[in-house]
Amino acid sequence: MNSIHRIGLTIAGFAGALTMAGALAVQGYASDASAAQATAAPQAAAQAQGTSDPTADPTALDPETIYINPAPSPPIITVTITPPPSRTRRAPKPPVIHIIVPSSGDDDGGKGDD
Repeated sequence: MNSIHRIGLTIAGFAGALTMAGALAVQGYASDASAAQATAAPQAAAQAQGTSDPTADPTALDPETIYINPAPSPPIITVTITPPPSRTRRAPKPPVIHIIVPSSGDDDGGKGDD
């Protein structure tokens, strides 16, 4: 492998690593804020458990029931399928009759009715 190929492979590796790091940072996996949130959540839970009095307010932890009106039922649609038109036989076409009339021999040579 030539040295130019090694340099190109090294640069491509760095570019791939930077791309992955950037994607993780954008999604919030590798940011300082997510690390702070991850460590703050267990600390807050530990403090809340230590200072809470279970007899202080028993209704504070009751679930809230929410009633939702159901959607109205759609109207009933009756679909009637009409049968395709019946295939009736048409009357046969009358035969074409060609009548050839002999000319009288008085031809004007195609001049028309002038």
